[in-house]
Amino acid sequence: MLIILGLFACADVEEDEHDHDHDHEVITRVELELTPSEGGDAIVAVFSDPDNAGEGTSETLTLPSTGSFDLSVLLFNELEEPMEELTGDIEEAGSEHQIFFTGDVDSEASETQDALIEIRYSDSDSNGLPLGLENSLSVLAAGTGELTLSLRHLPPVGDVAQKEAALADTVASEGLVAIPGETDISVTFPLDIQ
Repeated sequence: MLIILGLFACADVEEDEHDHDHDHEVITRVELELTPSEGGDAIVAVFSDPDNAGEGTSETLTLPSTGSFDLSVLLFNELEEPMEELTGDIEEAGSEHQIFFTGDVDSEASETQDALIEIRYSDSDSNGLPLGLENSLSVLAAGTGELTLSLRHLPPVGDVAQKEAALADTVASEGLVAIPGETDISVTFPLDIQ
């Protein structure tokens, strides 16, 4: 069953005594593209809320019971005509963003005991901190569960950066509410490991 944890545009952040807009487009579509490490056709699962009404749907991510994959996260705004891809914008502003993977997953941001899959960051921002647009995914066990992807916007406050190395550890132990910033989008994909 789909659970949408949040779908928010980035908010304005007060810096020094001036307001600076962090203007990101609305994200209405998230695509997970998994390319088998040993070659073969990519597996794609899509979340879409084309009207940005908060009632989007997620396709089930169906995977074989063994294997490893390169996992790419692609982000879009379907309100634009034609549909606008935002992945490059997030990558360019990577020092202010990070994706966190939680649910029935073993990741830097999740301490799940009976994880079905393992996800590790493969990319980093200009400061060498994890971003999460490119990742590695390994299947651990058969079963059904959920994978939640949350994109967090972490702009600096004044001259102080909010994005730091230990954020994923904090999410794993205390949840997203324990870290700074705001959630741009958070969606849950059903998992079916066969």
